[in-house]
Amino acid sequence: MLIRRNTKAFKTILEIIEACHPRADREKFIRLYITKAGHTIEDRINIEGVEGNAGLLYDMNYEAVLSNLQSPNHQLQVSDEIPGIYFFHTTSNKAWDETPFEFDDAVKKEFANLPELPVTRKKEKAEKYTIPVAKQHKAPLQPRQKVKTTARKESKAVEKGPRQPDFKLKRKIYFTDLEKVIIHQPKLTKRDVLAYYNHIAEYILPYLKDRPYSVNVYSGAARTTVINAEEFINRDEDNKPEWLQTIDSKKTKKEAFVCNDKEHLLWNVELGCLQFNVSHANVKSPDSPDYIVIGIDSPEHELTKAIDAAHAAYEILNGLDLPSFIKTDGKSGFHIYISLNTPNNFQTSSAIAEIIAKLIRLKIPDLTSLQGTDDHSYGKVTIDHLMNAENCKIIAPYSLVSGESAIIATPLRWEEVKEGLRSEDYTPETIFKRLRQEGDPFESMLRKKQNADALLKRLRENYSFLIS
Repeated sequence: MLIRRNTKAFKTILEIIEACHPRADREKFIRLYITKAGHTIEDRINIEGVEGNAGLLYDMNYEAVLSNLQSPNHQLQVSDEIPGIYFFHTTSNKAWDETPFEFDDAVKKEFANLPELPVTRKKEKAEKYTIPVAKQHKAPLQPRQKVKTTARKESKAVEKGPRQPDFKLKRKIYFTDLEKVIIHQPKLTKRDVLAYYNHIAEYILPYLKDRPYSVNVYSGAARTTVINAEEFINRDEDNKPEWLQTIDSKKTKKEAFVCNDKEHLLWNVELGCLQFNVSHANVKSPDSPDYIVIGIDSPEHELTKAIDAAHAAYEILNGLDLPSFIKTDGKSGFHIYISLNTPNNFQTSSAIAEIIAKLIRLKIPDLTSLQGTDDHSYGKVTIDHLMNAENCKIIAPYSLVSGESAIIATPLRWEEVKEGLRSEDYTPETIFKRLRQEGDPFESMLRKKQNADALLKRLRENYSFLIS
């Protein structure tokens, strides 16, 4: 049965897929399958049962599902014979059930506030499946040639390994795969990525210090996987340095890894980290966020619309006498920060963010829609206040952005947010000249704190009648 794009059911599915996209635990909500070209869902292969490349296949197929949902050439279907199995048909091929997927019962609890939740399926045992390997044709044997005397010297050079970067570190780190291409536009090798983070360390570390974090790990073909720091670092217990720093978390009662100096920063990059994402709260006060973040996400990468929405947000925040700071998200929009005092709590900060987001929506209703509500529509800028939930982590200022291009999530001065601004102009080639000339626009962000309780009370007393 076809699920049309303008229905609540379709919009809810799209929102769930988008919301789970950056999450490390998305596999517990959404299960994916593979079908061979021309086959139907009856012939589907559970990715969990694929031996060897299941993780990479899951990432690739998740991207395909999201792309198909956003594509006008793919039609979302739900099976009549197997309740809870969703798949796609292209407008030109209705015989191939592409990229089947299903939702776990956990979706009902996590996304209970959404209308017309999808049909869910209980998890079934995944049958083991080995991807066939193509036979390789051996090249004909060539006549044996004499080995030159320089062979011994060459083998010694190989044993020494690649030339190590000189980062003047306090701890010894041996870097590997230095010539591996990580980003393709322009081409950046792992050596280049390490060099960038070594150079930017003094600017990015203040935003990572003592904060729970997750990383986007490069996994090939410009794809990345989001992993929490503890899972990421503990993947290789045997090679974990003794000097890695942890802080006792008051919330989880466990040791939490932190990234507080250049050695920890580069160690994460050596393990495969490309993008750093940080919590709003400090490990030492995990229930008290230091700031709220409001996302402004443009449709189809039309940054001009996001710029207009950012101007409206700035006018509102100035009218509320709230100091605010803005950075590019490195993709299709912006993140606006408002610093809060501590102690406070995520319930208060989330309520503040929601009211401000609704005021922005009220000011420019024809241009914007709110994330997580029924008024979400194509072609509009999305105002996202949901990124202030306790478990959310946001890309850190000056982090590289995972993807095909070498782009940096860059703090801006408000007067820079104007026509002609392009996220792709902020790269490792341009950022350091900018910092020498402009300094860090976020330098005073964590010092201009607002009383969270007083702010929420003021917003509710003066503006709740407008948005109720």
